[in-house]
Amino acid sequence: MEVALLNIPSLQFHRVHYYTVHLEGRDTNEFRDFFNRMNSNEKGKIELAEINRYIQQIGEVLGAFAKHFKKEDAAEALPPPYYFIETDSPGDYGLRLYCIRLTPSVVILLNGGRKTTQKVKDCPNCYPHFQLARNLAKKIDQAIIDGDIEIDEENKEIVVYEDYILNL
Repeated sequence: MEVALLNIPSLQFHRVHYYTVHLEGRDTNEFRDFFNRMNSNEKGKIELAEINRYIQQIGEVLGAFAKHFKKEDAAEALPPPYYFIETDSPGDYGLRLYCIRLTPSVVILLNGGRKTTQKVKDCPNCYPHFQLARNLAKKIDQAIIDGDIEIDEENKEIVVYEDYILNL
């Protein structure tokens, strides 16, 4: 399956530029899918607004440093580890947005869901998105090592060379 890396024009900030991916055969990109699904109910809207606030704060003020992301194997997740989730229901660990933090100025926002178990591998809402994030992170890391993808820190851009096709 081919994967297209896309910048998100509305999420290009002073310190961080955000990207997402579009998987071949899907109607929309991964971040848009997450946004649309989580924005469909009141509880999701509130937590989504918090995640969006962190995306903007990291992008505008803080920079995409590891301390602002939850480490999830080869990928990361938002909200940050210092975000406290207040909940009335046991087994509700809040929304998780999986992402790939390439540098302090370049982040790929992916997809996620409401985490309902302590371990992501046991959560049917999050595990497929976590697997995608982990697999993509490994593929992108290897493509950077191989010289097929480069990060232009000065311009906060992901440069994919013409003959390279990112596949999963």
